[in-house]
Amino acid sequence: MKTIKHFSFAIVLALTTILSSCSSDSGSGGGGFSGPATGSFVKANAAGSSFLSEGSFTTGGFNSGNLVMQGTTMTGKSVQIQLYAVDGTLETGTYNVNSTNTDDTHVGSLTFVEVNTSTLSAVAYSSMNCDNANGTITITFVDATKIEGTFSFVGKEVKEDETCNGGTKNVSNGSFRLEL
Repeated sequence: MKTIKHFSFAIVLALTTILSSCSSDSGSGGGGFSGPATGSFVKANAAGSSFLSEGSFTTGGFNSGNLVMQGTTMTGKSVQIQLYAVDGTLETGTYNVNSTNTDDTHVGSLTFVEVNTSTLSAVAYSSMNCDNANGTITITFVDATKIEGTFSFVGKEVKEDETCNGGTKNVSNGSFRLEL
């Protein structure tokens, strides 16, 4: 089971990388929650610091009920949001995105990555791969032009040897918008 989770995590990261080269700017926006008035963005309190990614630093895709999104900063931090609807429909609501998710219709994860820009080494903290990690994504609005929502999670460090004995990072008060 652990191998399947790690394989799924690797596929999700590969899809995130592929989709990060695609972006759109429709100019419409709003949202009714904390964030820029227009454009795609990811905003959160990540590990005790304010995190905001917008414009060309925020990329993603939404198709057939599947959301993949990444926000990146110039300081080497990123937040990745993945939510997949097995039946192809993603509706407003709250989704559990951790290793204890027993829902057969949706699977997802939230990841916070810190890159040491001096050594180019990275540490990833995931809501999905380790015990004692947890997270939720709440979709507040979805239509053909944009998807918006909120998120929070406690990410557990995923080590190269697949152990989860590293640290944790709290990411709270997250919000996002992906303009399609």
